Amino acid sequence: MLLTNRERRLCQFLRELPSKHQYRYDRTARTALLQGLFRSLAAENDSFLQNIFGGKLPSGPLPWSLREAQGLVEGAEYSEGARGRRCGHIFKNAEAVYRCRNCEVDETSVLCSHCFNSSEHTGHIISITVSQGNGGCCDCGDPEAWRAHVNCAIHAANLTMSAEKAKASPQLPDELLESIRMTIGRTFDYMCDIISCSPEQLRLQKTEESVRHDERLSHLASKWYEEADDPDPEFALILWNDEKHTVDEVTEQVKRACKETTRFGEDRANETNDVGRSVVTYSKDVKKLLKTAKVIEQIKITTTVRSSRDTFREQMCGTMIEWLQDIDGCSVGQDHGILRDTICEEILKTWRTGSAATNSSVGKDGIDDHEVEDEEAWQRMNGAHRFRHNLMAGRVRPIVPDSDSDANSNDNDVDDGDDEADSQANEDEMEIDIDLAPE
Repeated sequence: MLLTNRERRLCQFLRELPSKHQYRYDRTARTALLQGLFRSLAAENDSFLQNIFGGKLPSGPLPWSLREAQGLVEGAEYSEGARGRRCGHIFKNAEAVYRCRNCEVDETSVLCSHCFNSSEHTGHIISITVSQGNGGCCDCGDPEAWRAHVNCAIHAANLTMSAEKAKASPQLPDELLESIRMTIGRTFDYMCDIISCSPEQLRLQKTEESVRHDERLSHLASKWYEEADDPDPEFALILWNDEKHTVDEVTEQVKRACKETTRFGEDRANETNDVGRSVVTYSKDVKKLLKTAKVIEQIKITTTVRSSRDTFREQMCGTMIEWLQDIDGCSVGQDHGILRDTICEEILKTWRTGSAATNSSVGKDGIDDHEVEDEEAWQRMNGAHRFRHNLMAGRVRPIVPDSDSDANSNDNDVDDGDDEADSQANEDEMEIDIDLAPE
């Protein structure tokens, strides 16, 4: 498959972004990534880009957000692009939730205030509750939630009006349409290329050889990216959240392992708690990182050591997911569904592999679950504890072997001729009143 010039430039941009920012993913790097994605989306045409953003591009501290530019930050589900689709508005705390007993399938079918006021329920039995803010969304537009059609002026599809708009509205240029499809498709491919090389089992033993081997296998060396080997790569020590340790525990351990201040430990611990992971430190000395990781792991918390390049790219993938969420539901000119439809179409296409994909088989034979390992270890420990408890309580009778061999009978044994009774007595003595957990 041959790449277009624009497609090749996008792949080159994604490949070179980590090194241009010295493998430190900060706000500047995030902004550069978003700018690059939007420029590629607009066919590298400033006129197209300004039109998408309503004539004014973000500058200075303003974020590159299409939803904000189009005024959809609050209420994207009520925009023109939402027509013919489900509302899905998520209820906030103290927000009004409407039910119509005449239209609903059951008591879980609810409407938000916008959809209720935009539909006809005259003479119906209505009840209003206050949301506790713990979940739930508006079911307007979901045919399975209603036995009578809810004619919402916001979400109901108007085929006649849509046809008239389609005739009146100018079609988007083919160059722009192709660039939108290419950019979104390549974004999905890139995320798969990166995540498929990320290790799934975080508790595997770390050695300098295994860390460097992982770095070599994670190169984007395919024809899409043409990445060369790095003769002197840098690595990052990453701390992972496990929902078991407190922020104070992690703070002290990171502080001690890195010989840093309490503030440093707090920053790493809080980021791990909020995001799920945090980069503790960088170094080209893998042995030094492994030594630091060993100290942190003394409290049974998980760390990994990966190349700074691959860590940066994983953070890029997080921003790409946010970017797709940002443009979903937004409009390009008068076409209110082009971005959402293209995302749905591209995510169903075959992945054009651009990396070694060393971990692409994860999940096919089951997901590695550390909780299972922890549960088995706890069962073994608990089983041993119960055995000792029963032994001390006298409910377990240890079997003491006869000092004489089977060939010679004990001189103290008296044969009374009742073999059956002796056999039953022996069986009674061997019974153990305990149910051990399987190891």
